[in-house]
Amino acid sequence: MAEEQKEQQTPEEGQGGGKKKLILLLVLLILIIAAAGGGAAYYFLVLKKAPKKEQANATLNRTVEKPKLPPELKELAKPGIFIKVGDFVVNLADPDVQRFVKVSITIEVLNEKVQNEVNQYMPAIKDAIIDLLSSKYYKDIKTPEGRERLKIELLKRINALLPDGGVKAVYFTSFVVQTM
Repeated sequence: MAEEQKEQQTPEEGQGGGKKKLILLLVLLILIIAAAGGGAAYYFLVLKKAPKKEQANATLNRTVEKPKLPPELKELAKPGIFIKVGDFVVNLADPDVQRFVKVSITIEVLNEKVQNEVNQYMPAIKDAIIDLLSSKYYKDIKTPEGRERLKIELLKRINALLPDGGVKAVYFTSFVVQTM
């Protein structure tokens, strides 16, 4: 009888040990999955961003050498002569609303020769500026990008009027748009 009790207890103990092993195995599996997920999150959120920061720091720490200018561009790199063209008050081309723009314009020229040409052609330059400004709509000049495009257009028109060009830049020293 004692042997029968031992035989009966042995299978039950074997089943209890199997359940414990299964639970232990599941807990280990859950821990491994959690560790893998945490490692993946760390890799993608922290380590992937670190090289970008290191590259940015390396770029900032590196000394930047200026490229050498060709001889024909060396004259453009020098500061030019500034000429005040004047103040302009012009109606804009908006059909629905009466708007006008008040602009003060200064140009930068390469040298004294170009300065003399600008002074000689000043009436034609002012006419070209008035003509271009009055053809613009408010939507064309209300943004900084639009004003930059206007400067480029003015630069091209003024250089086209001069025999050899020579205007480096156009500057707005004041710029006001008014709606009536």
